[in-house]
Amino acid sequence: MTQRTLYRLIENIGSREFAEEADMLRAILDEIIANERISITGGRVWRLLPEERSYVLLYESGNIDPVGKEFTIDLQGYAVFEEVARKRTVLANETNPTLRSKGIIKYSATGVGDRVSIGDTAYYEYLMAFNTKQVDAELRYMLSIAGQAVTQMLQNRRSEAHRKDLLSEMELARDLQRRLLPEHEYVFGRYELYGVSLPEKTVGGDFFNYYDMKEDPDRMAVSVGDAASKGFSAAVQALFVSGALMMSVEAESKISSMLRRINAINRRIFPHERFLTLCYCELFDGDDGLMLYSNAGHPKPVHYHAAERSCTELAVTGPVIGLLNDAQFSVTNTNIMKDDVLVLYSDGISEANDGDEEYGEQRLIGVVERHAQHSAKDICREILQDVQTFSANGRYSDDKTVVVIKRVH
Repeated sequence: MTQRTLYRLIENIGSREFAEEADMLRAILDEIIANERISITGGRVWRLLPEERSYVLLYESGNIDPVGKEFTIDLQGYAVFEEVARKRTVLANETNPTLRSKGIIKYSATGVGDRVSIGDTAYYEYLMAFNTKQVDAELRYMLSIAGQAVTQMLQNRRSEAHRKDLLSEMELARDLQRRLLPEHEYVFGRYELYGVSLPEKTVGGDFFNYYDMKEDPDRMAVSVGDAASKGFSAAVQALFVSGALMMSVEAESKISSMLRRINAINRRIFPHERFLTLCYCELFDGDDGLMLYSNAGHPKPVHYHAAERSCTELAVTGPVIGLLNDAQFSVTNTNIMKDDVLVLYSDGISEANDGDEEYGEQRLIGVVERHAQHSAKDICREILQDVQTFSANGRYSDDKTVVVIKRVH
């Protein structure tokens, strides 16, 4: 399961109607444990009791030895709580005798919800702890995603009751988005590009852009991004990151350094559990068709190789933007040869739903292979038309963005 898919799983559960917050947390925990693609066998939800300076067990589920509802652990003397307060997600050895007697040897937990100051420490109002057979860096990423996603769902639930009609402001935001998006068509050296972004609502969290390199006319860049949240907050974040990229592409020669800076700024400006996927590519107008790229948790671009008449996918090279303070973003390369096609897209394409199943990467690849002889513009339109037809009766819909790059000389 990818980081983005886990977020979507939690988001879909959190969008349901629940009488209490605790009911939503229970449903999310049960769904994570039941999902066969996540190697988690059991888990618990803990709630902070500020007045008692302790955490109380709210719910436990899965293949675990029950501790018992209302079991409490004092903040004082249990260092893990302070570690979670500092780092949010912790993988550590369990030290509590009662929990160890229940077979919990490795402690994996993530903070959820708002933070409450008690003394000099700000504790999360909920903790989600998990039992798993494997403890590694990937688990840390997954738990961080879970913590951020659940927190976002709690915030959405709390703000819904106070939300007012923001139609006029949304219209202004939509106009701003339209003005910042580039023209659909773009020509660079031996390449033609065509991009379209379709917000599901008035404004959306998707964006794409083309970047001229005035100091290096034989190089240009393309980005496609997707903010994980929805509506106005996603649009604001997308606009911010898009603008930050515009300011950075010429000032920063190293892609990895630029993305680390974007990540740090995003975490500073958007501290409330928002992250964004991003694929950034640099094309060079040379015979070898060199392209450098870095993919921060974004759907894998599809590369059609004209010589073989088949497609491959370009790998993810780093975590999503805004997830980790110390995130590292690798840069790799490929070669775009004559008549090759590269398709960048947001997950509103691959996750489009017809009511029973998702559109999926393989169907997208099929469309690209069937229409690879056409222009970038026509390929882009064929993809969007096929997705729209497929998902006409679907229950779920998201922003949709496609950028097609074709080498024509």
